[in-house]
Amino acid sequence: MTGFLLPNSRLAPRERAHPSTGTPAALPPVTVLVPFYRETAAILRRSADMLGSLDYPHDRLSVRWLVDSRYPEDVAAAEDVAAAARAGFGGELRVVPVPSMTPKAKALNHALREVDTPFVAVYDADTVPDPHQLRQAVAALDARDLGVVDAIELPEAGGDLVNRVTLAQSAAFFGAMEYVNRRTGMHMLLGSSVYFRRTALSEVGPFSEDGVEELYEWAVRAAAAGVRMGRVVSFSYGTRTSVVGPALRQRTRWIRGQLDIGFRFLRGAPLPPRPRAAVALMTLSLLGQLSVLPVTAAAVRCRALRLPAAALLLGEALRVRSVSRDPVWEVLRVGSGWALLLPFELLESTSAWRAVWELATGRDTWHKVRPESGEDTT
Repeated sequence: MTGFLLPNSRLAPRERAHPSTGTPAALPPVTVLVPFYRETAAILRRSADMLGSLDYPHDRLSVRWLVDSRYPEDVAAAEDVAAAARAGFGGELRVVPVPSMTPKAKALNHALREVDTPFVAVYDADTVPDPHQLRQAVAALDARDLGVVDAIELPEAGGDLVNRVTLAQSAAFFGAMEYVNRRTGMHMLLGSSVYFRRTALSEVGPFSEDGVEELYEWAVRAAAAGVRMGRVVSFSYGTRTSVVGPALRQRTRWIRGQLDIGFRFLRGAPLPPRPRAAVALMTLSLLGQLSVLPVTAAAVRCRALRLPAAALLLGEALRVRSVSRDPVWEVLRVGSGWALLLPFELLESTSAWRAVWELATGRDTWHKVRPESGEDTT
């Protein structure tokens, strides 16, 4: 994840919209898109429960569960869970088979062709937003005349040591992105709880289907097009991470997408100064993480490299310390995860190098990080 060696800014989101106080009939209709790729029945039920908890008139919601049509058993499983969920939900809930889910942007673009509501929400399969978040997002889009807002998404709080470390890293990532946003004067979309005006999606164009960081790439194009973006003060939570291997595979996917976008934008047609500065900062951060392992290893034999290696490690340790002191993260119960974040980031550098190898060899591996629907999850 981008953020290595970038300074931390205390999280003080600029958009402080409050839930709408209007009558339910005055609230606009929203289409909710949730892509599922080889997910378990437990994840489907988690998403169904999430829909029931949303503090938004359910009859104003049109929910689309996007499922890869190449796996008929997954479509059938989604239909079964959706059928059981409809009675308690009350809104429209449809299972939409899509031609492909790799990457997710293909599914989103396919579904968006038939969306005509003024607002669109996009959640990951395991996303559970704060119940008031959808109202907040619609209010922020209207009050500030924004084209898109996002919310902060994290693994569920607490859990075992691996989850606490990934929580610490997520907090460090968002702190770094807040710094990038403030320094460049633009807003990078950070998570999967994203809310769009349909007109902004039409203005900027479809999500890129060439990688896995479609929101990052879309945000750069949106900034270049003059679309105004912001954030709502709200958390969303995904499932906890308890095994290091899947966490590293997920980061390989993210880093590969971020590097690819950085190189393409910085070498391609000139961007306006603000989005170009943001992309440059994020790309330099990843290059810094790539450098830390070889520099540290070489410092064992080369005395001249010991000071640069120590400076790299000290700089990142001070950044982690700054993030850990932001009171907004106290609810995450990170605890000892802060102390182990730097070693985890060094381990994550192997994911960064794997991402470079995949880019160099043209491999477009989809690193699955949760069990497939046919696997035992007990």
